[in-house]
Amino acid sequence: MSPKLKQTRARSEEKKEEQFDRILETGKELFLKRGAKGFSMRNLAEMLGMTKNNLYNYIESKRELWIAIRNRFYKQFKDENIKILKSHNGSNIELLMEICRHFIEFAERDFGVFIMMHALTNAPTSEKVGKFEKKYREFRLLDGTTSLINKTMEKNEIQKGNPAIVALFLYSLLFGAVYIDMNRREKIPILENIQLSIADVSSQDFQEYVLKIIDKLLKEDLL
Repeated sequence: MSPKLKQTRARSEEKKEEQFDRILETGKELFLKRGAKGFSMRNLAEMLGMTKNNLYNYIESKRELWIAIRNRFYKQFKDENIKILKSHNGSNIELLMEICRHFIEFAERDFGVFIMMHALTNAPTSEKVGKFEKKYREFRLLDGTTSLINKTMEKNEIQKGNPAIVALFLYSLLFGAVYIDMNRREKIPILENIQLSIADVSSQDFQEYVLKIIDKLLKEDLL
């Protein structure tokens, strides 16, 4: 095979990857805007300037697209956490705080990603199981955090107990904080019967307060 042919194929694969990224991002926006029932592959193809048949060369159903979107963002979230773990030099408590802060910052970048990752809007149904669904494996979001909490307990940095319960409790605090802040700022009708004024408390102050309480709970063995 000639070097020129290799370069052509490499560029072709790169373009396909770029197009697939566009499909995932545009698909995410359309899911959030119209929901699983209002979403259609025809509308997605139109938004992307593609034919429907060409779109099906990349993804064969809206359920498959949903799974592919969540796979992409979970991988990104996991990879960023791994990077934090590898670069950290302080105590385990400090590392836990970095992981907690990353959870909030990741959601802050794109609340739409947060909504789809945590299944706050319904997934499409399909009688056919596609290639993405066949490869799908359950995302065990708290396993890494639970392991880190266990190490922190073993080093007596925090009071010994059930690390899985502590991980779930921290996740509950962080999830609740992001969920409420998202509703306040994006006007998403999640808590439509509750007035959550944005005037008196800034998002940054609210987020820092939540992290401050978590830090205090960890350092003073209150969990």
